[in-house]
Amino acid sequence: MNVLTTAYATDEDVALRAPADFQLICPKDQVVALGTDGIFDAEDRWTLTSPSVNFALQAAAPGQVVQLLGPTTIIRPPADILVVDSVQGNSIVLRRKGQAGGTGQPPAPIDGALNVEFLIATLHPQIQSASYELNRRFGIDDLVAGRRPSDLYDPREVRGAVVLTVLRRRYLDLCRDGNPARDALAAKAEAVEKELESVLARAVVHWNSGASGGAASSTNRFCTRLER
Repeated sequence: MNVLTTAYATDEDVALRAPADFQLICPKDQVVALGTDGIFDAEDRWTLTSPSVNFALQAAAPGQVVQLLGPTTIIRPPADILVVDSVQGNSIVLRRKGQAGGTGQPPAPIDGALNVEFLIATLHPQIQSASYELNRRFGIDDLVAGRRPSDLYDPREVRGAVVLTVLRRRYLDLCRDGNPARDALAAKAEAVEKELESVLARAVVHWNSGASGGAASSTNRFCTRLER
């Protein structure tokens, strides 16, 4: 049986940390949805509708990154990067990364848009893998009262480490693929690894006082080896 690990980060978190690289590091085969028939209504320029794609059935979810690729008459390369805010059937409501819904410039022009090319690809498998590693490091366990993911006082204490772990691994993966930008990717992997080591060295996980039976306790482990 495949037991899913609680994911401590989202695609949005990765895109916020490395906005210029999300399209590069997200595996091309991890597609949630894509199409060329997207519609933005002039009355609601934040909602993307597709007659051919049922976003809900294809597991589109809040926090996933949406790349708007065309038409080039309204969307100039590179892609406009937004985030899924909510999903309902053949429609998704979008928002700007790191911002509340309805904040900032809508992705569609004032008259709306037809034949919008869109792509949702996810790093969720990599995020889950990194989250599992952090669970082992800090003793987070769904089966242990007071140590469950829901007992974390602040999930942000592990979120940053998960994002950095995903970035480091993906940069290294791309280096191994013979990418012509190998040297630049290797330099990025090295820089992220140094930052990750620093984050893990000072990381302290706090638990909710109700879960631990008293004042919020903490866990700090320094012995886990970083794996490539």
